[in-house]
Amino acid sequence: MATRVATQQKTDVQGQLDGKTAVITGAGRGIGKAIATAFARAGACSIFVVRDRELGEALAEEQRTQGYTADCGVADVTDASQISMLVLDLMQRHPVIDVLVNNAGIFLDADRHMRPSESDPLIMEETWNTNVLGVVRMCSAFIPHMPKGGRIINVSSTMGQLAGEPQARGPAYSTSKAALNMYTQMLAADLSDRNIMVDSFHPGWVKTDMGGPRATVEPEDAAKTALFLAARPHSTETGLFWKGTTPTEW
Repeated sequence: MATRVATQQKTDVQGQLDGKTAVITGAGRGIGKAIATAFARAGACSIFVVRDRELGEALAEEQRTQGYTADCGVADVTDASQISMLVLDLMQRHPVIDVLVNNAGIFLDADRHMRPSESDPLIMEETWNTNVLGVVRMCSAFIPHMPKGGRIINVSSTMGQLAGEPQARGPAYSTSKAALNMYTQMLAADLSDRNIMVDSFHPGWVKTDMGGPRATVEPEDAAKTALFLAARPHSTETGLFWKGTTPTEW
């Protein structure tokens, strides 16, 4: 399926988010901030979801002073009650959410040095609570408010890719992203009758706190894939795993 959509999906996305409302988690810095900024500049009302209200309001105001449309929301994706309050808050101003980007994620230092054969269940649980269950919570909360033709975009990683040679590193993070990819496929099938497209993508080794100083990809470049997925024409080819504008193997 990956090879069938490579060329016809490559289209100019600039301006194609006009009139859309997008919610982006983990938007306080790094990839999330870059995605929220790119969406605002593509014409969307971009909602920066962060844990610190002061930071979120500052980021939204920065976009508004430049002539773009932005708002902020406050929630920790590991807390179902905070997500419920986020929905209640945003629905007062934005009754329809066209795009949901699940970007919030963690890769704990302890996980980086943990061998799969000696995995710590507590590290696994903490990682999955954000990287998998956080996405499930957000989707469950916002899907009822998404119209036909909506988009859900999950930020994943090739560390969760089953294709290719397995690597014995980051077991909590890697398995969480593999689970996220499976959830992406299942959700895409579930929402196909509503024409809601669900995809995940690998942003690359991005220059963020998680990526570290040796990373090679700028957050703004990673955001281009999210923008492409949010704006690409409706297609039955959904539930895919993307690198750039090309689907890749799971």
